[in-house]
Amino acid sequence: MTAPRDLDGATVLVRIDTTTGISTCAADQIRMLAGRGARIAVLAGYADPAGDVNPTLSLGSLAGALEAATGMPVSLVPDCVGPIAEAGLASVPANTIALLENLRFHSDAQRQSRTFAIRLSVLGDYFTAVCDAPDKAPVWMRELATLLPEPAAPLSLAQSA
Repeated sequence: MTAPRDLDGATVLVRIDTTTGISTCAADQIRMLAGRGARIAVLAGYADPAGDVNPTLSLGSLAGALEAATGMPVSLVPDCVGPIAEAGLASVPANTIALLENLRFHSDAQRQSRTFAIRLSVLGDYFTAVCDAPDKAPVWMRELATLLPEPAAPLSLAQSA
């Protein structure tokens, strides 16, 4: 008998820290959420492009590492908010990862804007920041956590607690 897939059809926005590559913790969390049926949309910032689109700072360079770490196909979505992000995420098949483009290409992310959190929130049903230190979270990330619920622990984990 297979385990229930309580996140079937849901999109989970997953914020990861990429400053030291793709952590085992982040890869494990992504696989666990995908195993519960979620479509995964990875959010990350990289370097400091000062709100400008800089192709040399694209997250496309991390797609291979994310795919290797998770064992799941990764599709780069060329933006992280707005119609391009919405269309790109909608085109990513189930059981794959959508890696949304560098958050820091948007000045709203740099300004720690609630507006940026609202724009991100339309992309998902749930939000989680994996393996991050909450005290170091930018304003937009704390705001996004108030707009979207965190996925509940799977029933098997909740029963063992």
